[in-house]
Amino acid sequence: MSVSPVPTAALDYLPGALHCDIPVVSGIPAGITLAAAGGMGLSRGRTSPRRSEFAARHGIPPGRLYGLRQVHSRRVLIVEDQTADEAAIVEADGFVTGSADAVLSVTVADCLPIFFADRRTGAFGIVHSGWRGTGIVREALGLMESRFGSLPDDIAAVIGPGIGACCYGVPEERAAWFASEYGPDTVLRDGHGSPRLDLRAANIGLLRDAGVREIRVIADCTSCSPRLGSFRRQGPVDYTLMLAWVGPRDALPGG
Repeated sequence: MSVSPVPTAALDYLPGALHCDIPVVSGIPAGITLAAAGGMGLSRGRTSPRRSEFAARHGIPPGRLYGLRQVHSRRVLIVEDQTADEAAIVEADGFVTGSADAVLSVTVADCLPIFFADRRTGAFGIVHSGWRGTGIVREALGLMESRFGSLPDDIAAVIGPGIGACCYGVPEERAAWFASEYGPDTVLRDGHGSPRLDLRAANIGLLRDAGVREIRVIADCTSCSPRLGSFRRQGPVDYTLMLAWVGPRDALPGG
């Protein structure tokens, strides 16, 4: 049986913009900050002036922009009655919720932000998926089903900008493990025969295996584009953590 290709799109970089919108479903907007907005990581004190500025620009009430202590895991947190400060100390790499006033976020700088929204129930989520955490989409989808009654046919998923196979060279041992876990199509070879991981292909396969049919991909490579933050391109000292977010339109009155 032939498999139809996944639609792809590019970010729309408006002049002077500090972020780009990423459509998921009507009524649940999403987006990602650009490198020009500066680093958006949470400090040990769970505060960040740039995150506060972002929330103010988008009209997000204090305490409704949720972030995590990201650890390249497959753990997903369900947001119900926790405060943003309580969530910020949790070691996890994704969120799901049915809350109409929560804005969920992760930070990325080559790893993929992946956005979910259920057209029927209104539940939504976001995950941070690098090579170690690949598979976290299964956890998020499972929690959306068990907690909110979401069905794969009702869910739209968007794989956001991240490092592409064009730039993601890895050691042979990692490539072999990744191919064994997620299929041979997830490892490509460059002109010299060196392996490169295709994180997008791995996640498309996982989403399809879970029954999600509405999948879109943002094709921008963070390592290629100087407008995006990239650990690989900028280095371990100067890389820019971008903020990827998703939330109901009513929770983002300035978005």
